Amino acid sequence: MNRLAETTTQKDISALERHVLASRDIATQIGDPFLSYLLSMALFTIYEKKAQHENEALKSGFS
Repeated sequence: MNRLAETTTQKDISALERHVLASRDIATQIGDPFLSYLLSMALFTIYEKKAQHENEALKSGFS
């Protein structure tokens, strides 16, 4: 997951985030806590990547 997030664009990251959120919701509804946990970890990775993109954008804006 980490490798995938490193090679995606901001638009791809947003789409990936929506899909993982939907999958996590389904896993929660069917009562699979392990899958829900794994998808939560995937979301954490996605959020980290989004934060890196935002920080880079802010840094380039100040340069």
